Amino acid sequence: MGKRTRITKKGLKHDALLETTAKSTKFVEDHLSKVIIAVAAVVVIGVIVVMVLRGQEATELAASADLMTASQSASSGLLAQASQEYQAVIDTYPGTRSAGAATCYLGTILYQQQQYDPALENFQSYLDSYGKKGTLGKVALEGKASVLEQRRDFPAAAEIYKQLALQSPDLESTVARYLADALRCYRSANDWQAVSETASEIVDEHPDTPWAGDARASLAEAGVHLDS
Repeated sequence: MGKRTRITKKGLKHDALLETTAKSTKFVEDHLSKVIIAVAAVVVIGVIVVMVLRGQEATELAASADLMTASQSASSGLLAQASQEYQAVIDTYPGTRSAGAATCYLGTILYQQQQYDPALENFQSYLDSYGKKGTLGKVALEGKASVLEQRRDFPAAAEIYKQLALQSPDLESTVARYLADALRCYRSANDWQAVSETASEIVDEHPDTPWAGDARASLAEAGVHLDS
């Protein structure tokens, strides 16, 4: 058996800025390149089908077509052009599902461009108008949490991640991922009691997920701080 090494506070120091930057990169990778394209297609198809079946106004069709055009620009890397096109959908077709999607996607682009204040305004605008449910609701919440991490408001970001975990009770891996996001924020805030509680939840309830190993390490780290 190898020699056991005692855990010390010095050995447990972490770089909150580095963790936040890593999360920022992950959010962009997860949502700019994937969500904008995939969800936009689903939203547009869904809107078209509903309108064909229910005979909705031509405005909705025009909005969905413009949303797809903007999403194609975004997927091609033309972010400045896509931003203008998303804003045009928001301004021209207020209250439509396409305008809501455009609000969320524009927030994601602004976040990637490190325009955090306007990004947060877009995410919050979507949440205020369309709520927290559904795929776009989760994207808006994650975007808001990511902005709060950039602002180093770690407790507020952690609470959003905990909300997201509660919204996905039947998806164990998703719940564990959101709890791991919350755990990271609590560590960055040096809230060791919250670290202990969240890490314990991951270890006890989601032991077979990829985040359980880090949770065990964080649980040991919290124990050192709480016992001192």
